[in-house]
Formats: sequence, structure tokens, C-alpha cells
Amino acid sequence: MLEQLRQVTQAVSLASGKQDALDVIVDEVCKALNVEVCSIYLADYHTNEFVLMANRGLSQQLIGQIRLAFNEGLVGLIGQREEPIHLHQAKKHPSYTQSTSHFDDNLNAFLGVPIIYQRQVLGVLVIQQQEQRRFHLDEETFLITLAAQLSALLSNSEINDLFETADATSPLIHSLCGSAASPGIAIGQARVIFPPENIHSVPDRKTEDIQGELKNLTAAVKATHRQLERMSRRMQGLVSEQELSLFAAYKQILISKGLSDEVEKQIQQGYWAPTALRIVIQKHLKAFLSMDDPYLRERANDIEDLANRVLAHLQRANNTIQTIEPETIVVAESITAAMLAELPTDKVAGIISVKGSSTSHAAILAKALGIPAIMGIENFPLTRIENRSLIIDGYNGQLYLSPNPALVNQFKELIEEEKQLSYELTRDKGLPNTTKDGFRIKLMINCNYGTDLHKARLLGANGVGLFRSELAFMQLEQFPSESAQSVIYRELFEEFKHSTITIRTLDIGGDKQLSYFPIKEENPFLGWRGIRVTLDHPEIFLVQLRAIFKASAGYSKLKLALPMVSTLEELNECYRLIHQAFAEVEEELKFTHKVLKKPKIGITLEVPAALFNLTTFTKRVDFISIGTNDLIQYLMAVDRNNLQVKSLYSHYQPSVLHALKQIATECDKSSTPIQVCGEMAADPLAALLLVGMGYHDLSMNVISLAKVKRAISRFELAELQDMAATVLTFETEVKIKRYMMKMIENKGLGGLVRAGI
Repeated sequence: MLEQLRQVTQAVSLASGKQDALDVIVDEVCKALNVEVCSIYLADYHTNEFVLMANRGLSQQLIGQIRLAFNEGLVGLIGQREEPIHLHQAKKHPSYTQSTSHFDDNLNAFLGVPIIYQRQVLGVLVIQQQEQRRFHLDEETFLITLAAQLSALLSNSEINDLFETADATSPLIHSLCGSAASPGIAIGQARVIFPPENIHSVPDRKTEDIQGELKNLTAAVKATHRQLERMSRRMQGLVSEQELSLFAAYKQILISKGLSDEVEKQIQQGYWAPTALRIVIQKHLKAFLSMDDPYLRERANDIEDLANRVLAHLQRANNTIQTIEPETIVVAESITAAMLAELPTDKVAGIISVKGSSTSHAAILAKALGIPAIMGIENFPLTRIENRSLIIDGYNGQLYLSPNPALVNQFKELIEEEKQLSYELTRDKGLPNTTKDGFRIKLMINCNYGTDLHKARLLGANGVGLFRSELAFMQLEQFPSESAQSVIYRELFEEFKHSTITIRTLDIGGDKQLSYFPIKEENPFLGWRGIRVTLDHPEIFLVQLRAIFKASAGYSKLKLALPMVSTLEELNECYRLIHQAFAEVEEELKFTHKVLKKPKIGITLEVPAALFNLTTFTKRVDFISIGTNDLIQYLMAVDRNNLQVKSLYSHYQPSVLHALKQIATECDKSSTPIQVCGEMAADPLAALLLVGMGYHDLSMNVISLAKVKRAISRFELAELQDMAATVLTFETEVKIKRYMMKMIENKGLGGLVRAGI
């Protein structure tokens, strides 16, 4: 059965479209299981019906004509129960209705399984036979396994169909849903950016300079050929002749006339050379992957590697690949913080990242820059988005494709409403950061190298609750020197000379990578990151500490936050290095008039192990800074960049709120100052809960500060404490969010609901 299953899925992978794939499935299932009839019904959620979309064994005229209500017949029952139904005499089942008997009256044996993707029934796969028989258990498991594999394919097909029909002249609204990563509305044209060596991420892009593209292709092929020659010569004497033959095989594929002709033909049809190469290579990859011979299937990897080498040379020949025009919506498979740092952000209207989440480092940076962003759009056909008109709703995570004029006008009105709200919030900047009854709340900013610090201070920021020092490292091609880092930190101290500044020491790993210091792991979020890296490389840690201390001379309110601390041993080693660096700088400055004051030292609590060892940590540190982004990820056992489980990642989960209350209570007992620097603090509703639980120092991105200030100013402290106590009695996220929405609307803060969630 396993081999038959593989043959079916391989045949489907070669299909040219959704309907072709469905036809292939019913054909292959009939052959594999030796049954008379196989049918596929797909769910139409507009009409609440299952529609017969493919069939073998019955009249083809029934395709698209047979429509069964979601509660009708055996097919409807399978959809409702979301489980297989196996009958040897289908007509005797109470759900077998006369409305279906006109086309399957002679069929008795029946086996149907649901096709489910992300908890939604996409359709039903059915096999039938005239004789009264029970299908074998392995036949049932075959269908279940096939349906599970096909669910992702059908989901992807739905999105591809959407791209086919999306048109600005259509009265219909075409949209896709992702994670709301950075608030705001953006209207613009899509521009796909992609890494230099990933053939699958090259977008469909046209050209008018056909001769120029043909010339670029020829040059890229020749350059790749020379590269392979150099590699082959370098390996001679180091590897066997058999392994050297790989380079000969590469060169043979490269000079294959058929392959070159196919790419040139695509260019002649008006495609840009990288696009033409992608179209041809993907077709050949499909063919190789469908082959029965394991050796030949493995050659697909060689072809892909070769294509990526040619692509890299093509990109060097064309330096306009990443050109960004004004009002551009940047699209990429995975937007990174480093990518954002290189873009002319004044021209970027919005950001779409196929991978990632609302708490990825890129999303955090997008918020800091005030750029609307959506991340985590599953099965997104990246190659087909280039130059399309788009609307990003960064509040609800909604992407609109080729919007019609009416929809564009509607969102333009929302943009005007945004501007009005922003104007109203700006008027509050001179007001103190307090509750309605005057209780002071410190509202600070999360920032990084390049943030407009002066603007943040004018908006009423009480200081810096989190300075992400790693961004300066990410924008360079090598580790920054002590003097270069010191200049960056000095600017920070000069702008907020009378306020508290918390600098988080270098926090790389996970989704924050340095191009010149790559960290490759199977599970990076549970790996070498944060303080684990810098303790293993004290030479990097000490340089940063010395730079911070030199810049802080004459300043008295420095706080150091140590990321990802999980054990007391780590904390003790950090203290040793901090004291060493401080003593060295103090020695250097002793003949100057600069005064060096010891910083307050704390940990960024984001690992549950630290939560359960909090009593020990509070005896050793000056403060606790809660990094809710990672804390939620680890508490819920959810990779926040994993689209399959993104619905579980929420700061409104009861377990998350109880953990935060436990931290606040423990720190209050030991009189240890606490602050929140995660994205939770930037959500006005969540900020109300945090204040009610005892968190009076909140740090957030600049654009959220005014919204949080307004929300807090409408409630008295006692109201917030009662609100938090009530929420902690609720057992589900849904109840918590519904209650919080009601509370904020009662205060006339409905405008902040859209702008804050």
C-alpha cells in the first residue's frame, strides 16, 4: 500500500492544475484499490454544499451538477462527523436519501473519508462498488492517509484559484488571512525580494529587453561553467574519481542544449531570465521527483543546486533586482530584520512575509518603523504576486488582492481615520502617564540603533525599557568594534540623560542571525541563543560591556538586562564578566573627570525555568524584565513562527496571565522591581491587565505609546485591579478577550480597539 500511495501522490504532483489533480486522484485510486467508482466532493462554503468535482465510474456529465447540502446524504454525514463511514449496503443507511439515488442506485459498498485541513472540512473522498462487500481495513487506512496528504494540496489550490480570479474589475473581494504583525493600512504595488540563491522564490517578472536577458543568461551559464571547473580542479587529489564525476555531470547538464533552449524560449515569451530559469527548472524537478528509481530522484537535488548557482550569477549581472519604488509593498518568503535594515524604508508602504509571526524580530522592527505588516500567510504563491495592486490591513492580518476601486476608497477613508486618531493621540503627549486617579505608570520605549529617540521623548516616553543592541550588529559585515559600539550607546544616553535606560546585552540566535556569524540548528529557539552565545564567547561580551560602560560615563541610570538566563550558574558567570569589564573601564577613566557608576543588573525573564526559580533570582538581581514574546512561546510550547499552531500563541491565554500574576506576586514579596518589555505591553487591552496585576513599568514600540497612555488614563487603578482579578477567573481566551473588549468600549475607547489589537 505504501508504494501505491507514493505513486498516487507523485502522479498528483505532476498535475497541471487543480482540476487535473482531482482527475488524477480518482483515476489512480480506482487503479490502486481496484474499485469501480471513486468520487471527490469539495465543500462550497458560499452555498453550504458539497459539490461533485471529480469522478471515475459514473457519467462525467454529473461533474459540477451533483450538489449535496452539508447535512444531506452520506457525504454530508461524513462532513458533519469529520470521520470515515464504511458500509457494505449503503442504501440501508438512514442517511442514504432519494435525492442521491438517481446516480448511484446500483452501488452498494461505500467507503468515504473527510479531507480536512487546519480543522476545516475541504471535501470528501469516496469509493463505491456494486457488490455488497466490506472494504479491507488497509483500504480504509489508504484512503485516510491519502486524504490527509491531499488536504494541503487542495488548500494550496484554493489560493492559486484565488490568484487566477482576483481582478480590479471584479465586484468580488479577494483576500487572504495571515498574522497581524504591525498595525496600519497600506495600499501599493507588490515587489518581491528574494535571497540570491533560491530558485523557488523568484517571482513572475516580465521584461522588454529580451536580447539583454538572453545575453545575461549566456554570461551566467559561462560563469557557472568556470566556477565548476575551478571547484573540480580544487578537489582533484582530495576526493575520489567517483565523487569528482559529480562536477562532470553538473557541466553536462549545464551545456545541455535542450535545457538552454527551454529557458531561452521562456525569455522569448517575455520573461525575465531568472523567471524563465525557474519555470524550466521546476518542470524538470517535478519529472525527476516522480521517477521510481531512487538514484534518479536524488538527481533532482543536483539540478536544483545547479540552478541556484546560475541564478546567483544572473543576479550579479542585474543590479536592479531589489529596486524599491515609492508606495511599494515588499513581499518575501521570509522578511528578516537584516533585510529591513537594508531597505529604503521611506519608500516601503507595507510588508508581507510568507513565514514569520507577529512577534518575530522582523515584525517588532516593522512596528518600530511604523510600517504595516502581515506575516505567516500559508501556501502563499510568492511567484505570482509581483506588481499586483494590494491592500494590507495590518490590524486584522488581512491581505486584499487586486482590490476594486470601491474597496480602495473604503480603505483610503480608514487611512484618514487613522490620521485623525493619530492627531488626537498626539495632543495627549504633554499629559502625564497616569491612571485616571493619578497613579503614575512608567511608559517606556523599546528601541534599537536607528530609532528616532528625540521623537520618542517628545511623545512622553519615561525612558528606554529595552534597547535591542543586536540590530547594530546585524547591519554590519563583522562584529562592531568597542569604539563603534560606544558611539551608538552614547547617543542613547545623551537623548535620555535624565531617564532610566535598559540595555539588553547581545541577543542573537533563534530568528536573529548575523550573516558573518551563522548559527545553524534544527531547533534554533531551543538552542544556542541569548546569553548562551555570549557566555561561550566572552571576547564578544566583554567588548560590548566595555563599550556600554565607556558611553555611560557621567550617567547614573543605566540598567543591564541579560537575555535567556535560565540558571544561577549563568547569572554568576555574567556577574563575573560584568565586574571585570567595569573594573577595566574604571581603571582607564580614573585620570579623567568622568564618573562611572555601577549599573543595575537584571534578567530578561523568558524561560519558564527562571519563573520557577524566581525566589533564587530575586535575591541576586536588581530587577526583573519580562520578555513576554519568548515566555509565551515556551509556556505554550508553540514555535511562534509555525503557522500550524499560531492560534495557540496569545497573551490572552489564561495560563499566560496566571504565570504573569505569579511573577508579579513573587517580585512584590521580595520588593524586586519588575517591568514588561514584550509586545504584550504594546497592546492597549493587555496593558490594562498588566497594570491591574501590578506591572507599573511598561515598555513598547514608539507608535503604541500614545494608545496605551490613552487607555490607561480612562481607568482608575482600583478598576484595573478588579478587571485583572475578574479575568483571572475565566477559563478560556475567548471569554477574556470578549470581556476586555466590552470594558474598553464602555469607556468610549472603541477607536483604540482596532488600533491596538
